[in-house]
Amino acid sequence: MNIKAERQPTTSTDILNKYANCMEEIKKRTEVVHGFLRHELHATYLQTTVESICLQIRKILELIALASLVANKSEYEKHRKNFQGDWNAKRILKTLDKANPKFYPIPSEQVISPETGKVVEAIPITSGYLSRADYEDLYDECSEILHASNPFSSVQQEVQSFLDNTPEWMQKIRVLLNHHQVQLIDKRVQLWVLMKAKSDGKVHVYEFMRID
Repeated sequence: MNIKAERQPTTSTDILNKYANCMEEIKKRTEVVHGFLRHELHATYLQTTVESICLQIRKILELIALASLVANKSEYEKHRKNFQGDWNAKRILKTLDKANPKFYPIPSEQVISPETGKVVEAIPITSGYLSRADYEDLYDECSEILHASNPFSSVQQEVQSFLDNTPEWMQKIRVLLNHHQVQLIDKRVQLWVLMKAKSDGKVHVYEFMRID
C-alpha cells in the first residue's frame, strides 16, 4: 500500500492525543502485569495476585475499546448519544461494529527504506496477535476471576491456569498493539500507531491517507 501523510489532517489533534493517552496507559498497566509475572510484585496470596493481574488486563482491554471509541467518535455517538459514560468494553465493541465494522486494530510490521530510513510499507501480521475473538474470551475470563467464586457452583475458578497463560495473553496484546493501524470510517484514512518510538520512547499516532 502506497501512503502519504495528509497535508490538512481530517483527524483533530485532540483525537490523536486522546488515542495516544489510552495507549500510554496500556503501557503502564502492562508494566504492572510483568512486575507480577517477574515476582517483583505480589498480593500475598495466589488468588489475590491473579485477581490483581486480571484487573490490569481487563483495564488494558477496556482501554483498547475506549481508544477505538476515540478514533470513531463522530460515528459512535450517532449510535449511542450518551457515550461519555461508556465503560463496558464488550458493549463498546458492539456499538463500534455498527459505527465502523473495520474499527479493530490491524497489527503490522514496518518496512524501512534502506535509502531514506523512512517507513515505506506496513505488512499485516496474520497470526500471534490478540484477535477479536481472543479479546472477548480474555475479557470474559478476567471478568469471571474478578467475581467471588460461588461456593455452590460446580465450576471453580482456575486461577493457576490463568496465571500460566498470562505470558501468552500479554504477548498477543503486544503483537496487536506494537505497531498497528486503525481504519477510520473514511476508507481512505487510517491512523498509524507506534507504541514506542525510537526518538523518545513514547506513543506516536499519525494520520495517513491512501493514494489511489
